[in-house]
Amino acid sequence: MLAKPSRIRCVYALAGAFALALGAGQALADPVAISTLPPGAINNVQASVIAKVIQEKSDLQMRVATFNAPSAILGSVQNRQAEFAFTSNDEAGVAFRGQDEYKGHAMKDLRVALTVFPFAVGVMVQKDSPIKKVADLKGKKFATGWQGFKQGIPLTDGVLATAGLSLKDVDPVPATNLLRAADDFKAGKTVGAMFAIGAPKVAEIDAAIGGVRFLSLDNSPEALARMQKVRPEYHIALRQPSPVLPGVIGPTYLMEYYIVVMTGAQVPDDVVYKAVKTLAANKAELIKGHPSYNAFDPANMAVPHPGMTYHPGAIKFYKEAGVWKGN
Repeated sequence: MLAKPSRIRCVYALAGAFALALGAGQALADPVAISTLPPGAINNVQASVIAKVIQEKSDLQMRVATFNAPSAILGSVQNRQAEFAFTSNDEAGVAFRGQDEYKGHAMKDLRVALTVFPFAVGVMVQKDSPIKKVADLKGKKFATGWQGFKQGIPLTDGVLATAGLSLKDVDPVPATNLLRAADDFKAGKTVGAMFAIGAPKVAEIDAAIGGVRFLSLDNSPEALARMQKVRPEYHIALRQPSPVLPGVIGPTYLMEYYIVVMTGAQVPDDVVYKAVKTLAANKAELIKGHPSYNAFDPANMAVPHPGMTYHPGAIKFYKEAGVWKGN
């Protein structure tokens, strides 16, 4: 017996509603990606912690995507391959403005999701090395080139500038990226290496060669001015020794900038809103993942970055939380 037309329409309507519900549920389950550097870099560890907390404490599913260079990390968001990127504010700034290697290829769809914390880097040498200050690197074997990690050029020049030097003043040893340069130092091919304090790679090298020591920078106004001619986001900060910071063997002045999570203008507001809200509420969980998150301050998630704009979804949360620092 044929069903009545009204009953058929009712069945179709229920089926359609069920399909829509399934579609909505599937959309919620679709993973989002956060891009970062490969394993070995501290950024990889820190981005993985963010992904874990967001996945466990919200209904967002987040995976980690790795790339060898900041340009590729940021490009993954600009090109809609990833929703978020874990990087530095200086690199995001030049990418957004179209400066340096981004000239003619400005990434205008980049938006800031949150400011994570200040980030310190420096030059490590062997613990018993006769090199005591940055000026002693003049004429010594040191990584140059950075074909696969262009950010290595301003990072190194920023540190060297505090002593009135640049990469032109060292004995060049070509390196493709950060990890390769560190391995060359470990193998004795160079006298030191640029790296972030607290990184797994630093701990590895510290154990392998009998100890490392980060060079303390000149903290004078003149040294800072030379550093900021390289990139204005750079500044000098004091770090104290800690069991989780091999190579920081005494009060040490290092180069510092901000780590940020970038997102794309096309990423839905609710996705960005949920992500930043979840992180703001779960500092303790972030610290469990890595002690560097002790420096994470939810009150400073919306620090202004000249020339860059925060995503509307992030702004919505920061206004609700009373930490928005913009207009």
